[in-house]
Amino acid sequence: MTTKELQQVLVKLGYPLVTDGAFGAKSKAAFISVMTDGLDTPLSEAQVKEAAAQLGVNTAKIWTIWDVEASADPFIEGRPTILYEPHIFSRLTKHKFDASHPKISSKSWNKKLYPGSQKGRWDQVTQAISLDVDAGLQSASYGGFQIVGMNYKICGYTTPWDFVYSQSRDEGSQLLAFVKFVQGNKLDKALREGNWAAFAKGYNGSAYKANKYDERLAAAYAKRSK
Repeated sequence: MTTKELQQVLVKLGYPLVTDGAFGAKSKAAFISVMTDGLDTPLSEAQVKEAAAQLGVNTAKIWTIWDVEASADPFIEGRPTILYEPHIFSRLTKHKFDASHPKISSKSWNKKLYPGSQKGRWDQVTQAISLDVDAGLQSASYGGFQIVGMNYKICGYTTPWDFVYSQSRDEGSQLLAFVKFVQGNKLDKALREGNWAAFAKGYNGSAYKANKYDERLAAAYAKRSK
């Protein structure tokens, strides 16, 4: 998606922009507004039961991922909770912006590049989008299950925008993406068996041990199972 194409989408959603291909202040404001104006409808027990049935697990395991990934806080100030990843943006753009924009494009993972606030993280995303729309959208994780945008295809979406827009609408859309992600990466078996190490490795990568992600999942599941 080009900047002009993104502007055209924002115009169709009701924002009066000049589609000039320059992602300036008005375009950034419109993008943030679109990310904020979803219904943010919470998950229902029926939705969680259906997802659990699709994955062949009990509902406690669905809620466990929810608890650990975004501390059960899928939306903050009306926007999906995010974590922007400079190293992913760098990889997707072939390190083109590492020198000129070191705070949003880094060849290696660097925890110091994570702002503490959601506002700071959304600022990173909008800056990244101003440089490369698709790469910017793909370089953050979104919502209650914190799925990274670059997984849009495996989650059943045609474009990065389709995925990110859906994650900004409601918690049900975030749950649907989670189910697709788990099935597409064949993590449902590990989830059914309660093999938290295998699930953590597939869901969050090889750094899961350093972050004790499997231990956190096991503890959260024990709590949810009571």
